[in-house]
Amino acid sequence: MSFALILRPHDVLLFRDGKPFSAGTDTRARSLFPPTPFTVQGAIRARVLFSSGVSLAAYATSPSDSAVQALRQKIGFASQSYGQLRLQGPFLARQEEGIWVRYFPAPADIVQCNGQYHLLQPQRNLPFESNLPEGLVWSWIHTPDQVENPRGWISEAQLRRYLEGQPPMQLVQEDEFVLHEPRFGIALQAETKTVQEGFLYMVDFLRLKEEVAFWVELDGIQPSDLGGEQGFLQLGGEARVVWYRREESRPLPRMALLPEQFKVVLLTPAWFAEGWRPKDWCTFFSGSVRLVAAVIPRYQSLGGAYVDDQHRRGAFQKPLRRFVPAGSVFYFEHDGEAIYNGQPFTETPAGEGDFGQIGFGCAVIGKWAYT
Repeated sequence: MSFALILRPHDVLLFRDGKPFSAGTDTRARSLFPPTPFTVQGAIRARVLFSSGVSLAAYATSPSDSAVQALRQKIGFASQSYGQLRLQGPFLARQEEGIWVRYFPAPADIVQCNGQYHLLQPQRNLPFESNLPEGLVWSWIHTPDQVENPRGWISEAQLRRYLEGQPPMQLVQEDEFVLHEPRFGIALQAETKTVQEGFLYMVDFLRLKEEVAFWVELDGIQPSDLGGEQGFLQLGGEARVVWYRREESRPLPRMALLPEQFKVVLLTPAWFAEGWRPKDWCTFFSGSVRLVAAVIPRYQSLGGAYVDDQHRRGAFQKPLRRFVPAGSVFYFEHDGEAIYNGQPFTETPAGEGDFGQIGFGCAVIGKWAYT
């Protein structure tokens, strides 16, 4: 049974970027926006655990117990397995005229000239040479005007227009969804509870604007596993309280049989074994497809911390890995029939479970053509 959750905070939120931070050696702890799938899956799994009636000690140490077995089947254990739980997102949502409208990071091939939005297109026979990998071409736009790379968010209606090969009519800026609230603090000496000189720091908190929330698609569990169709859970740094409510699922636009030229747009970050691309594109497609071009912004570094007792007694920081950011676009073409298998557009490092299962690599497919 698939369903969606709307997550609305009661106060500010904090989503650390995964970089180690300690007062005295660092002066600012930054927040990510939106949170990564790592953060959301942890909050969902914790809510299922606390609602199950199984104690934390039993969940961690009694795998043979029938109640623990049933729970681990639903949400897995630690970071090696996520059970039957599947997530998509998180995405942004804003209530407009009583309806929740979803928003996604703007695709990176949208450019702006003279106040109008245009789409980059792969170009053949450009009058210059480059150091692009063999077989790839530039994504280009022919114009004498200055070209800007706008940043922002695109509504679901505008995304569907974009996937049909038309530039969007409007992008929404981040400050229409969230405010950054920096707050200062200073470290205390554990023995005397007095201030440590020179240990001033700043933490970047986030406050969502009215009628703005996070949208998450769920499968593999029931609303009853969360404790009901609405309630509270803890999300992000300092375990801030978030109110959740069940909504009807809204599947992402799907294109199974692919046109001769198609592009894949990431809606959440993805990790690939070879940096910006996977070892083999056949992981995601049947048929012979060829990568033509890619428009990829700067990588996003994501990490975190282990929460199990074994790791927390030692080096509890997870490896900080480079992810391909949401909004990245990959252009493909094929000569015969090709089909997208529907798998999340991501790979997973060894021993880390399945990144696609918890929301990484959410992607949609659109069309393009040579100009």
